[in-house]
This record gives sequence, C-alpha cells and structure tokens, in this order.
Amino acid sequence: MFIIPVGDRVDWKRPPVVTLLLILVNCFVFFFLQAGDERSNEKAMQYYFSSDLPKWELNRYSEYLEKKGAQAESQRFSAMLGKRDRHTLMVMERDAKFMRELHAGYVITPQATEYVTWAAQRSKYEPLRSFTSRYVYYVDDPSPVNAFTSAFMHGGFDHLFGNMVVLFLIGFLVESVIGKALFLLGYIVSAYAAVFTFGLTAHGHSLLGASGAIAGVMGLYTVIFGLRKIDFFYSLGFYFDYVRAPAIVLLPLWLGNELYQFFSEQGAHIAYMAHFGGLVSGATIGVLYRWWRPALIESHHEAAESKEMDGKAFQRGMDYLGAMDFQKALGVFKTLEEKHPHDTNLTRLTYRAAKSNPSSEDYHRAALRLLALPEMDAATSDQTHTIFHEYMSCAKPSPRFGHDLIAKLAKRFAGSNHCDDAEKLASFLHRAAPHHGEMPAVLLALARGYYREQRKDKFETILQSLISQFPQSKEAEAAAGMLRVA
Repeated sequence: MFIIPVGDRVDWKRPPVVTLLLILVNCFVFFFLQAGDERSNEKAMQYYFSSDLPKWELNRYSEYLEKKGAQAESQRFSAMLGKRDRHTLMVMERDAKFMRELHAGYVITPQATEYVTWAAQRSKYEPLRSFTSRYVYYVDDPSPVNAFTSAFMHGGFDHLFGNMVVLFLIGFLVESVIGKALFLLGYIVSAYAAVFTFGLTAHGHSLLGASGAIAGVMGLYTVIFGLRKIDFFYSLGFYFDYVRAPAIVLLPLWLGNELYQFFSEQGAHIAYMAHFGGLVSGATIGVLYRWWRPALIESHHEAAESKEMDGKAFQRGMDYLGAMDFQKALGVFKTLEEKHPHDTNLTRLTYRAAKSNPSSEDYHRAALRLLALPEMDAATSDQTHTIFHEYMSCAKPSPRFGHDLIAKLAKRFAGSNHCDDAEKLASFLHRAAPHHGEMPAVLLALARGYYREQRKDKFETILQSLISQFPQSKEAEAAAGMLRVA
C-alpha cells in the first residue's frame, strides 16, 4: 500500500531551504562519498589478505566462537578460513561484540608479541574500508555518530530517489508551518528515534537510509495538518486513485502499514520498524508543537485555505472571461483585487473584463492604475504603450489623465522608442500646465529619445526649446552640454 499527499505547490518566494538542503546533503553523500565504495572495498581486501591480519584475527575469531559455545557457527567459519575472501571477513566484522573487544585490545592484548605490528597494520587497514562500512549504523555496536551519518546514506539509486521524492513532497509543507529550525530538529530527532526502534527488533543487523527521518516528517505532517482536508494519492496493488480526507487519517494508515509489513515480511531487507519509530516520533513532536503554538498553526491553515479559495475564484473568473461573460468576470477579479491590491496581474484581468463597458468607473480606474505602474522591463513598457492607445481610443466620454501621469508616460515613452507619442504628451502637458515641475525632465527625456532614434533635427529642436523655456533648470544646463557635443 502506498499513500502520499498531493496538490500543494511550493511557494518559491519563501523556498523550503532546509528541505532542499537535506536533499542536497543526501545526494552529495550518495554520489560523492559512497560512490567509491566498491573501489575502496577492493583496495581494503587486497591489503587485508596481503597483510598478517588474517592469521591473527580470523583464527582468534574462530576460537572466540568455540569459547562462546557456538559450535555450528564455529564449524562453518572454520570451513571458510581457507577461502580468504571478502565473505569470510564480513562474517567476522559483523560480529559487533567481537569487533569491540578486538578494537579495545582484549583479543590481541598489548602483552602479545605481535601486538605492535598488528596495531600498525590494523590502523592502516581501517581507513581503506568503504565510507558506507565505516559509517553505517550497526545495531550491536551502537554509535551516536553512526546513527546520524547512516540517516544520510542509501543502498542504491532507487532507494535514494524514492526517499528524496517523498521528502520534497511532504518536507516543504511541514517546513512552511513550523519553521526551518524546528523542522531540522524534528528531522534529526526522528532519525535517532528510528534507529532506536529498529535496534529493539533487529539485533545483528545494520541500518542506513533517510527513511526513518522522513517518516518523522510524515508523522509531523499528519498532526500539524490535523483535520484539514487534503488530497492524497494511494495505490493498492495495481489499483490507484485520489481521495480527499483529513490529514490525520494518514497516521494510523501509515503506522498500520508498517506494522503489517514488519510481521508479514520477516526477513525482508526493509527497516519497517525504523519507519514506525520515525512516524511515532514525528507525530509526538507535532502534538507538542500544537500544544505550544496552536494559534500559529491555525493562522497558517486559514491563510492556506484562503489562498485555495482565491485560486478557485481566479479559475472561475478566467472561465467567465473565456465565455465572454465580462460582468461576472469583472465581479470576481474586483473582489480578488481588493484582497490583493498589489497583484498587478489581477488589475490587468480587471481591465480586460471592464473593457466591455469603457464608460464605467471600473474601466477608467483599471486603465489608469496600469498606466501608472513603475517601469520594470521592455515587456511592461510595451504593454503600457498598448493600453495607452486602447484607453485613448476607447475611454468614454474621454480619457482622465492627470498632469503627473502625462509627464510620467511621456518620459517612459521617450525612453522606449515611442518618441512621437511622447512628444504629443509633452505638447499637451505644455498647453495644459506649462509650468509643471516635470516639464524640463520630460523635454530632456524626449531629446535623448530622439537622439537614440538618430533624428538629429528633432533632437536639436527639443534641446533648444528646453533651454529657451527653462533656462535656469539643471536640465537646460545638460541640454547645452549635449548641443556642444552634438
């Protein structure tokens, strides 16, 4: 059974930094640190069996098994001694108790004549072992460091890819609610909880992979999102579908699935109890966070629900536009624009819907707001120029330009290769408000526009007009300099 939430989108204005960083770290460990494992293991084996370590260690391990009373194991291992291969060495190295005693100097003691040589060869052999074999977590040889490092290692590309997809799909949702620091803390705590739970049921085994920590993120998700209904994808064998249900429903389903898999697939190389422990840990952290910051969670959900409703309203407005039902579309986009006054895309859509009635206040307001937008790029300037011509020809009973807006448009058009329109606006402004404070700047911008268009006669005429009309302005001083150079 496979169940995963779907539907929400990443807000790239507030990117999930920790989620992305965790994915990068996991990928770096797999593709760079673990990439040389085979080569490292081969070099380590060559050194080990070319050294004196086998005669000192493998024979003593055989004796250790006899003393322990493990006759069957001792006999099997004794039969393997003559092969001198990797499998023989792995049998010994997976016996965590023996390896602890070996490293502690209890197997080959400092009093032994070969101790100094053995210690030197062993210290040379250890760094040759693969990254994975050195930093994977062994249940019978627990290490806090290895418990941490193993949560960033994977057994293969499929293992890595599956984990990272789930982490991305769920991680950014949780991070957006509880914040970066607490999300990272929850991830790490869940990794340790997963290792602990796995260790209770898997003596003699090793553990690697981010699954336990990611399960913690999944447990956090179910509690943080609680009764909020979400869309999730599920599959049962070859059957799959989408369902909408409260997020908390996923927790017992995920927990039950891990327990069922654990008891029904004994011997499988999947750490189901690590997943179970991660889920429980994440859910516990989620409960504590709900108790600590209930208002923050609710405000986030309210904002998300409002955004979802706005998305549906936006689509409804677009459908009305497509059906040319402009009045209904106008009502939708005006409502959305009131909620999001800085969203210029909504203003453009309001303008499109209001064009059906060019005498309306809505049409004048939307057109003037778009014309007054600050210049951002060439596309915006071209769009402003198009709206300007539409407004000039369609507005009823007449356009409602203010003097400040005329000056602004004149300067914009002069800077975007629309000098003829800029000159018309400059002439209108000169007739309507000859002493307007922006008039010198308008003329200077117009002159520069004509210079770029290589229209020298216009360029010189505008500069001379600027100097004669506003002789004391800084723009007139600039104009005089431009004439001297020209």
